[in-house]
Amino acid sequence: MKSTVFIIIIAASIAVISCTNERTQERAVNDVATKTTTEGKRKTITTQEVPDTIQYTFKQKYPKAISPVWVEYTPVETDELPMDNSYYYATFQDQGMDVTTWYNKMGDWVKTSTRIPGDSRLPDAVNKTLNEQYPGYKIDEINKENDKNMDMYEIKLKKGEEKAKLKVLQNGEVFKRKEK
Repeated sequence: MKSTVFIIIIAASIAVISCTNERTQERAVNDVATKTTTEGKRKTITTQEVPDTIQYTFKQKYPKAISPVWVEYTPVETDELPMDNSYYYATFQDQGMDVTTWYNKMGDWVKTSTRIPGDSRLPDAVNKTLNEQYPGYKIDEINKENDKNMDMYEIKLKKGEEKAKLKVLQNGEVFKRKEK
């Protein structure tokens, strides 16, 4: 009898820990979903509401994606996306990294953004640009962005009250800059 009760307690403990880990991961993915750099209308949707063509493309590109959270997105004028299309994006974890990937309504992959922890994964040319052009600034956030045309790093920097947001190509060239 004692061993049966002990086994039940162990099983219940494992179930609680498993649920807690899933909720923590879901919250992290949802945090990434709400921090996208676009300003349009977002509507969280279920996987069943995502068009089949997009689901197929997504599964081909990210077979190991964990718990994707899908959003239907309509751009506004201030976005960097064409206004004549609606989009879908999924946020998820892939190999321990937070990823957001975008698709147009036809199912074509548009772009992917992967959160990069720390500056050790930046190319030397990018680190050199940051050190030369922004001495004393600390890296707040790094996202590696890629689309069909190029790979770049979106880097948010801070130095006291000063802030900068850069898009830097792999060769260290600053593609876009916004400073506050």
